[in-house]
Amino acid sequence: MSYPNLVSNLYSPKIIWYQTDVFVVIRILLQDVENYFLRVKCDYLLFSTTINGKNYYVCLYLFGAVVAEKTIHRNLGREIKVTLEKAHKWTEWLRLHVEKEKNPFIIADLDHLYKNNWHEAPLKIERESLAEYKRKNNITHIMPVVPSSDEEESDDEIMDMLFY
Repeated sequence: MSYPNLVSNLYSPKIIWYQTDVFVVIRILLQDVENYFLRVKCDYLLFSTTINGKNYYVCLYLFGAVVAEKTIHRNLGREIKVTLEKAHKWTEWLRLHVEKEKNPFIIADLDHLYKNNWHEAPLKIERESLAEYKRKNNITHIMPVVPSSDEEESDDEIMDMLFY
């Protein structure tokens, strides 16, 4: 029994990608593309074109969901830039495609690589004093509220005292 060769006639272009809190930007590096096919659904992207007799094809099952109707794509001459809007904004994608195996044609864009360091460095929020707040806003009639030690006042009563 003879088996067919497992060699594909399709080529894979190099893909560089990065993400923001809202978007995933995919750059398909191909020069002199005149016509191409692009289909984006909520969980996959298909791209194909023919350049100088070579057929290029990309099928990506995405790591996260996207809003397919808001896809923007442009032919920049040396690359096709596809901007996908994340369906779940402010979630970080660990990789572009859902497969855990590394694809040698897909690399992260190091020019747009950033790390969220907000959890490492605590925010220092300095609160201004009541006297400084009153001076800035030219307020003279607000007195600080100090509950008496005999009875505990509820938060509603304290708020009523502040506004009257």
